[in-house]
Amino acid sequence: MPTTITAEADQAMSEAIAHAQPAFTGRFAWVDPYDLVIDPYNHRRHHEKGQDDGTEPDADLIASVEEVGVQSLLLLRPQTGDNEGRLGIIFGQRRNKAAIIAADKAKAEGRPYTLVPALIRDDLRGVDDEALALSVIENKHRTDPHHRDYIEAARQLSLMELPTATKDRHARALGLSREELTAAERAAQLDDTALREAVAADFDLIELADYQEVQHLNNARWTLERAKSRDLRENNDKRGHWAHAMNDLRQKKEDQAKRLALKADITAAGITLIEHSWRDTPARPLTDLLTELGKPMTPDTHTRCPGHAAALHPSEPEIIWLCADWKKNRHELNAASSTVSPSGMSEAEKEARRRTIRYNKAWRAARTVRQEFIADMCETTGDASPATWALILNTITGTSTMYARYVSRHSTDLVSAFLKIDDPNEDAPDRWNRVQNPFAPLIARTGKTRRWRLLLAQVAATYESEAMHDGMWQHPDSSTVAWLTFLKVQGYALSDIEDEVLALGHERTGKPLEGSRDEEAQKEQDEQAAA
Repeated sequence: MPTTITAEADQAMSEAIAHAQPAFTGRFAWVDPYDLVIDPYNHRRHHEKGQDDGTEPDADLIASVEEVGVQSLLLLRPQTGDNEGRLGIIFGQRRNKAAIIAADKAKAEGRPYTLVPALIRDDLRGVDDEALALSVIENKHRTDPHHRDYIEAARQLSLMELPTATKDRHARALGLSREELTAAERAAQLDDTALREAVAADFDLIELADYQEVQHLNNARWTLERAKSRDLRENNDKRGHWAHAMNDLRQKKEDQAKRLALKADITAAGITLIEHSWRDTPARPLTDLLTELGKPMTPDTHTRCPGHAAALHPSEPEIIWLCADWKKNRHELNAASSTVSPSGMSEAEKEARRRTIRYNKAWRAARTVRQEFIADMCETTGDASPATWALILNTITGTSTMYARYVSRHSTDLVSAFLKIDDPNEDAPDRWNRVQNPFAPLIARTGKTRRWRLLLAQVAATYESEAMHDGMWQHPDSSTVAWLTFLKVQGYALSDIEDEVLALGHERTGKPLEGSRDEEAQKEQDEQAAA
């Protein structure tokens, strides 16, 4: 009977082996803990002296090793370079440190110390990307992961010259997308305080990389946390609100840099810079003043005045040229300026102007994010959605004056941008010398299931050019409403100004949004009326 059981067990094992294979090759060995070095691609070894790298064994681990030795295998590989001939620890650093502490104590007491068990991967000699990936995988699910270790390891992998398929495999093993792996290089540049705060806010690698760009701006983290929460609340997996927030923060960063450069230029020129509000001083803008001959004052004509000064616009990176004391320096006001208001405008007029400037800026900023969303739509795999086909066909075959105006100008720059190709007419000297069939080569090499993208890019360029240009936030028409509604249904997260403009356009056209509760209610009323 025992012989029969053994034979059946052997047969079952043979059958299992026939349908399986080892995941890797390696050999078991007992090694001396003192002989090992830390592999240069062990992702927990990069900290500077004095920093806690999370590899120090705790008292419980040390006590366990002293009692029964190391029970879990270390992963080692043969070293190259300065440590040629030695074995390096890919993971198991804490266990080996505990083994050395136990060995030191045993030697001090005159007892023999124990060796540590290890799996030696000879196949990983010189294969740094595999070693790094294995080290990360081993440590990423620890209860006390060091986030900078993890980011640094991803950064190293992203910089290695590896085939794309290999990088993708490593990214999948680490639970990352290719974009996250690429983002690690920028995320690694976060300072420690910003990193801790961002990790606490549950930013992923892409979000950490974005945050690194703007971490020093006031309220940057709060702004991004708010955008992330809004995306999660609305199930927006395309980070729409995050993209708008980042766009605004990048603009603020750029404005901040321009303001600093303007300050430096003013100071270098030896011109008085009024940093506080000049409105609380005897100062007056040169645009309000006249020369002795009664002509408009300019910075050039005012240079010799002892009151020649400058201030920065409170909200824009622009210089406001001033006379620090226009009365003392005996200047005259021009007729258009008011003796009451330095700007010559009523409070209502000033507020209207500030609103126009603010809304123009917000409208243009939203355009950047929206057009990136459109470009990604034009890369979607497979056939277009029914809504997309409806938009394309209705726009091209309908009697839209907007489309007719756009086609008549033969513009190709936006279409090219959405298709992510160079504009065939970029170097055309004028409208009469443009390429007659600019996208013919692209059309010829585009398969049937992808041709809708060219049509969508054309239609999108039409709407962007005719329904979303500067000033349309003030007077949105049915085309503006139709386009923003379509994008919203496709998953685009409207910016605050786009949301406001859509509501305004909706109010003006008197039509409920397609797919909205208002539209459903209207349909129900129509059906009841028909019944």
